[in-house]
Amino acid sequence: MGTPSQVVAVLGPTNTGKTHYAIERMLGHRTGIIGLPLRLLAREVYDRIVALRGPSVVALVTGEER
Repeated sequence: MGTPSQVVAVLGPTNTGKTHYAIERMLGHRTGIIGLPLRLLAREVYDRIVALRGPSVVALVTGEER
């Protein structure tokens, strides 16, 4: 689904695995970025990726850092 130079949007109804799919795809690459609509969801995804990859390679930027 897509080439390295493409941006891919994953659209679908609630509770269909969009976030899980996006995270799994992103983790299949050396680097990546994911945008999420809610801080709570962003924190959950951050914690999940930290558990998988470690805190030294993950950053959480929510806008509260200003």
